[in-house]
Amino acid sequence: MLLLIATSCCAAAEYPMTITDSAGREVTIQMPVERIIVLNSDAAEAVTILGAADKIVGISDSVKNKAYYFPALKNRQSVGKWNEPDYEMIGEIARSGDEIVPNIIVISYTYPDKPYGIVEVAKRLEPFTGITAIGLDFYKPENMTREIELLGRILGKEAEAQRFIEWYEEKQADVENAVANRNVPKVYVEWTSKGGELTTMGTGSGAAQLVSMARGYSVANDLKDAYPKIGWEWVISKNPDVIIKRSTSTQLGWEKPPSLDSTNLENTLNEVLSRSGAAAVNAVKNDRVYIVNWEIMAGLDDVVGLTYLAKILHPDVNLDPESVYREYLQFLGVDYPEDRIFVYPEV
Repeated sequence: MLLLIATSCCAAAEYPMTITDSAGREVTIQMPVERIIVLNSDAAEAVTILGAADKIVGISDSVKNKAYYFPALKNRQSVGKWNEPDYEMIGEIARSGDEIVPNIIVISYTYPDKPYGIVEVAKRLEPFTGITAIGLDFYKPENMTREIELLGRILGKEAEAQRFIEWYEEKQADVENAVANRNVPKVYVEWTSKGGELTTMGTGSGAAQLVSMARGYSVANDLKDAYPKIGWEWVISKNPDVIIKRSTSTQLGWEKPPSLDSTNLENTLNEVLSRSGAAAVNAVKNDRVYIVNWEIMAGLDDVVGLTYLAKILHPDVNLDPESVYREYLQFLGVDYPEDRIFVYPEV
């Protein structure tokens, strides 16, 4: 039996290879992939974890801005913004002499009906015959296993894909077991807060799935859009038990207190606490307002975010988010930063 499994696992791929991407498009890959252009950091993460970063020849700004995750990619050719790629540059990178050898793929998000979704990306690349465009989403936990398996098949990295999937599913199961039968707190996730306007994460967002997996109830579950605009009065009316405010960092996490980072985080936290009527909200009354570095809440590292989220919602669970992050960073070949935090206040 083991011999049969090994034979199946390592069988050489046949070309042309036809796959169905995450937008439901049938895509034919003419020959083994030797060159890759990634239009978002989630795709860069996936390709790196599968051990194919050396094949990446073009990156978007979102990858270049995350050099702490991709030190080996920081000098790769830029192809513009993730949501506004430079198609002429992609065509130039793809060219080999007088022609484009069809050993190159461009990986984009699916985002149907968006100008930066895979349908539009593929359409804009049609003049450059030989480039294959593939839509893969790595920001939804429900799709993660399929996405990784598919990318492993496309890149001939099936064994590496299986290794990561086994780790990912094991960490998910740890959280599921730890929070089983616990009470379900009401959770408000704040996506943006600009000019007095607030945006949360509704049904269909990756964060809503993570909240549910961590045994929480998103107060935005009844809102249809993934990122609906709401008002602070609406938040007060929902009276969440926990508030999670999204934030980002230009480094791998924030410097531990006392530091300029922690001063800025404290100011951000106080902005939430001082809002009109905030004192009446359970999350504020019980000191359960947190700022979370969103790096760990979307993409292949979302299992790290899931573990942190479970620890926030259920503080006494036997979970160690830091150790999960250490293990994840090993897949990327990045050292864990000992002087950094990812949730404020720390859990």
